[in-house]
Amino acid sequence: MRFLHVSDLHIGKKVKGFSLYEDQIHVLKQIINTAKAKDVDGIIIAGDIYDTSMPSGEAVNCFDEFISEIHSLGISCYVVSGNHDSVSRVAFGSNIMAKEKIYFAKKYSGLITPIEADKETNIWLLPFIRPVDVREYHSDFEVGSYEDMMRTVIGNLKINPKKTNILVAHQFITKSGVSPQTSDSETVSLGTLDNIDFSNFDKFDYVALGHIHKPQSMGRETVRYAGSPLKYSFSEKNDKKSMVIIDCLKKKISLDYVSFKPIRDMKEFAGKFEDLVKLPKTDDYARIVLQDENYIVDVKQKLETNFTNIMEIVYDNLYTRENKHIKKAELIEKQTPQELFGIFYELQNNKKLNSEQKKIVEKVFEDLEGAL
Repeated sequence: MRFLHVSDLHIGKKVKGFSLYEDQIHVLKQIINTAKAKDVDGIIIAGDIYDTSMPSGEAVNCFDEFISEIHSLGISCYVVSGNHDSVSRVAFGSNIMAKEKIYFAKKYSGLITPIEADKETNIWLLPFIRPVDVREYHSDFEVGSYEDMMRTVIGNLKINPKKTNILVAHQFITKSGVSPQTSDSETVSLGTLDNIDFSNFDKFDYVALGHIHKPQSMGRETVRYAGSPLKYSFSEKNDKKSMVIIDCLKKKISLDYVSFKPIRDMKEFAGKFEDLVKLPKTDDYARIVLQDENYIVDVKQKLETNFTNIMEIVYDNLYTRENKHIKKAELIEKQTPQELFGIFYELQNNKKLNSEQKKIVEKVFEDLEGAL
C-alpha cells in the first residue's frame, strides 16, 4: 500500500497579523494533486488540523472542502487531533465518516481499535494525549511523565507483529533525551516535560508524527515528523517543507518526499536601508533586519515598494545588541511567580488559566510563602 503523510496544517493561522488562508488553500491543493499523481491509497494527517481549538467558520469550511476532495478521489483518510485541536470537535460525525473510509481519532478511551487498511496493514490512530487522559482509564497508571503515559498506552495495545503496523500520533518524541529540531511556531513544554523516547514505538513499522514543524526523523527513519506544509515563523526560513510518501510491502517500508511549493516564501533580508531599496521587488513574506545605526522615519512605507508583504522590521545595531539581554532580564524580574506559572501553563496547554485556576494558583503560592 502507499500512503501520503502530512501534519500541522494549522488552518486559520495568522502570522504577524497576516492571514495565511490563501497560502493554506494552495498547499492543500498540492496534497490532493500529489495524492492523484502518486496514486496513493490513503492520506494520513497527524494532528493540528486547526490553529485553535475553536476554529473559525472559514477554517472549518476549508478543511471540509479538503476532506470532500479526498473522498472524491476514492481513497482513505486517517486523521488525529493535535494539541491545538479539540478532539471532540475534530471527531464530530466520525462514525458516519468511517463508513466512507474517512477516519477520525476519537477521544482516548483506554482502547484503540486498529483500522484495517488492507489484509496486511493496520492503522492505529492516537490523538494528542496528556497523562491525565490516560489515568482516567488505567487505574494502575500513576499520573506522571509522558514517557510513562505512552508506555502504558502502547502496552495495552494488541499489536499483531505479522502485519504492517502504522501509528499516527501527535506528541513530542525524542531520542535518548535528545529533542527534535524545533522552531518558534511550536508550543513545547518548559523543561521537556512531554518527552517520549522513540523506543516506545518499536512494535510499529512506521510512526507518522505531527507536532514539530521541521520535517525530520527521530531515532530511525520510519519514526518521522512530516512537518508543517508552510513556514509559520522566520526561524523556519531555511526549512524545506515536504510531504512523505510511504510504500508498504510485507512489513518493508520505503519513503520518498515531495516538496511543497508555496505561493509566497518566508524570507529574511538584512542590510542597510540604502542597499535594501536596491533589491528587486518580492511578494514573499519578509522580515527586514536593518543594520543602520540611526533610526529611519516611516521606514516600512519606504520599503514596501520593494517588499510588498513586510511582516516584521527590526534593527540590529550597536544599541539593540547592547540592550537585548538587559530587556530580557528586566522582563523576567518584573513577573511575579504566579505570572510566570501562568506563562508556563499556557505554553504547556495552549490556553490561559481561567479565573478559578488563577485562584488555586494564588492559594498555592500563599501557602508556600507561609511555610517558608
